[in-house]
Formats: sequence, structure tokens, C-alpha cells
Amino acid sequence: MAEVVLDANVLVGYWDQNDVLHKQALAVFAQLEATGDKPLMLDFLVAEAISVVCRRTMQRKTNRPDLGAILLKVQALFDRGDIEFLNEDVEGRFLKVLDVIRDSTGALNFHDATLMVLQQEGVIEEVATFDDALAKYPGFRAWA
Repeated sequence: MAEVVLDANVLVGYWDQNDVLHKQALAVFAQLEATGDKPLMLDFLVAEAISVVCRRTMQRKTNRPDLGAILLKVQALFDRGDIEFLNEDVEGRFLKVLDVIRDSTGALNFHDATLMVLQQEGVIEEVATFDDALAKYPGFRAWA
């Protein structure tokens, strides 16, 4: 049984029933359950997903996400201790993250580069993501 990090796009797809990737996100969770792998939610990716949901709530005229219900789900994750807090270690990894961004010539954003560094350091294993650029980036280990 492995711990599989869930990228923000998977979390958004799972929480927002109107997201174009909602069915794929449900499939990720079903596959995790079938394989016995444990979903791992990192604080900065949960924060990114919440930010996306907030933006959609404000910008969409129709099919808005149910922000209240989503926040209750996130609070339950927090209350159960299901969110792994790594943000305190950002300072120690900051220059490595900038190096990955530089090496990618901007193809990877700060959070994606952080995932690369966390994999390089052995802090995390595979990441479930719908981001093809990240999934196919050399050296990145995407969860199938």
C-alpha cells in the first residue's frame, strides 16, 4: 500500500460536481480504494484547490461549486488529521524549488516544482494528477 499525493486538480474535480474532470476524479478515488493505496492531501495543494473553488464561486454565473459543502469536507479532513502540513518546510526547499522552475523554463509552477523537490527528497512518492505537463515531466513520478 502506497501513499499517493492528490494534486489540486484532482481535489477540485472531486469536490466540484460541475468540474469537467469530476468523473475522472471519482475514478481516481475508486482506483485508490481498489488498489489499497492511501490518498495523501498536502496542505499547499488543498489550499490551491480551495482557491480555485473560491474563484469559481465568484466568477461563474451558473453551475457554481457548493462552497459551503466543500469547506465542510475540507474541515472534516483537517479534523481527522488527513491533511499533511509541509508548508513549514518551504523556506528550506525554496531555492531548490526555484532551481526546478528555472530548469523547466517555467513549464512547472511553484507548486508543481515543490512536488518535484519533495519526490527528489523522498518525502512523497507518486502523485495523482490531471496535469499532463507535470505528469510527463522528466523525473516526475505520476500515479497511474
